[in-house]
Amino acid sequence: MEKFYFDLVGDVAASDPIGHDCANAEEAREHGRFIAHRIGTEKPQMVRPGNHICVRDEGGYAIYRAPIATTAAAKH
Repeated sequence: MEKFYFDLVGDVAASDPIGHDCANAEEAREHGRFIAHRIGTEKPQMVRPGNHICVRDEGGYAIYRAPIATTAAAKH
């Protein structure tokens, strides 16, 4: 398992200091999309350009950006 971090970026920023173990980068991207969708569903005011979840690997490198969205179809 690898550790990945899921930061909220945009109007309200928050860094993930703990991270989450994922089998690989694809699982981390899926988890990032899940987080972005959940935020968009629970806080629809957060759905706007620039708000996203930044997925970082153990080295701190951004590997994916999941836009905050209310529908799962908003995958990028």
